[in-house]
Amino acid sequence: MKSKMKIKMKIAGKLWGLSAILLFVSCAKGFDDNETFSGGVTNAQLESPVIDDNSFSTLTNSDGTESVKITWPVVMGAGGYLLNVDLIEDPADPTVTTENPVVVMQDSVVDGSSVVFTKTEDATYKIKIKTLGNEKLNNKEAQESTDFKYVALVPATTIPVGEDIAEYINNQLKDSDKEQAFALEAGKSYVLNGIVDFRLNVITLRSTDKDNRPTVKVGASGGFMTQAGLKIKFINFDCSEMTGAGFLTLSGEPSETISIKSLGYDKDEANQDGYIINKPVIIQECNIKNLQNSLLYGNKKPWTLRDFRITDCIVQMNNAGSNGVINLYGATGTIKDMTIKNSTFYNLVKNSSAYFIRYQNNSQPWKYFGKSDNTSTHIISNNTFCKTFSNKDFGNNIPNDKTSMTQKVEYNIFYDVYRLYQYLQSNNKKSTVGNTIWGVDGGTPNGNDTGGRKDDNGNPFATLEDPAFVGPFLQELDLLKTNGGVDFEPKGAEAVKNKGGDPRWYK
Repeated sequence: MKSKMKIKMKIAGKLWGLSAILLFVSCAKGFDDNETFSGGVTNAQLESPVIDDNSFSTLTNSDGTESVKITWPVVMGAGGYLLNVDLIEDPADPTVTTENPVVVMQDSVVDGSSVVFTKTEDATYKIKIKTLGNEKLNNKEAQESTDFKYVALVPATTIPVGEDIAEYINNQLKDSDKEQAFALEAGKSYVLNGIVDFRLNVITLRSTDKDNRPTVKVGASGGFMTQAGLKIKFINFDCSEMTGAGFLTLSGEPSETISIKSLGYDKDEANQDGYIINKPVIIQECNIKNLQNSLLYGNKKPWTLRDFRITDCIVQMNNAGSNGVINLYGATGTIKDMTIKNSTFYNLVKNSSAYFIRYQNNSQPWKYFGKSDNTSTHIISNNTFCKTFSNKDFGNNIPNDKTSMTQKVEYNIFYDVYRLYQYLQSNNKKSTVGNTIWGVDGGTPNGNDTGGRKDDNGNPFATLEDPAFVGPFLQELDLLKTNGGVDFEPKGAEAVKNKGGDPRWYK
């Protein structure tokens, strides 16, 4: 326990370091003793500011992580604020309690009216804020602090077992500018026979218990549709009967309120017509069985995503068609920042038609977000890719621009994956350390993948090596078994040395 507490305190120290940096950046104007900040308040007993749920917001960082921002009303005549933040509940660590908290900020004097700290997913925090006195104005500090318990988990409406998910959500969902959540009962079985249309609502769909996933059987016409931020977490999906073009499809009727012109990006020289989802779209800790088409489908509309993530998933495909995993083909658009991490993607059949990721054209970020926001970062790290896809390029119509595009493709296993170099464009900033690649149906990997082309530090895109998976692996997922009843643990020396591929297979 002592060693664990030391680790927690060390982590908390790092969190405070980040918080302090962000804090002082955000507080360009501090308190002083002039009329602007005193408000004429002198010789007074001050009170602490009131905070509630509306005082908290979530910020998305450039690396895909999230931070919490607390904002409170200014107390005129104050000399600052004393802030304490404790993490008191963490779903990933049951040892964290009110009696054994992780200290995020301790007795921190804040010269401003907001603060930012790194967010632990679905955690609970205890916040204490106290107004400090101002000697020059003869104002006394508050006698009591304001205490508030902040729950980062959005309260969810639980869908009753036996209800069709699409019918229930489509009937119950009310339009709101606040994030909403729906939950499936842990360990239970559900059906999804229609399209769930989340419209412009920011939604989380999750299990009531992340360690006991429900299973959803998706019917022929089932699937999800959105034009806003979305998180799908801790659920298994059987897509054996699903025939639609996308597991998650972007709306065929985009709202003009999120057009490039409505968002004002055209004033910064963005020159495309299209629609932008600025909130993160995330698929996390989901196993998906027998997906026959795309995981993300752009619906042949000019959609752009600012932040798209797939983390800690197993996606088993049975795809012989032309709809790849990430498919924005058919209209202009792009994914500005993409993270694919700690996941396994595999296909049961040979495929000569589908790209793993495909755009239409004009996919440079400035064409959608403007010249002042001309950056795009793709992080693909610690994944296992098997036959996705065996006889078609890994990427198509990817931006090729050294001024804006960064690709970090690191510590992956590519087994029977064709022409990785078509995704890793020549002019982009690239890091490709720790990858291995092998061909079966696609034949010997192209020489450009194994040293003919290199990253910015002289690393080959991948090292030629058979990963020698323990197996079995080319079979349907069994959603009732741990990790679907498959085993992609590698025995290849290079992969093992690098701990390449999805980390779950080393456990």
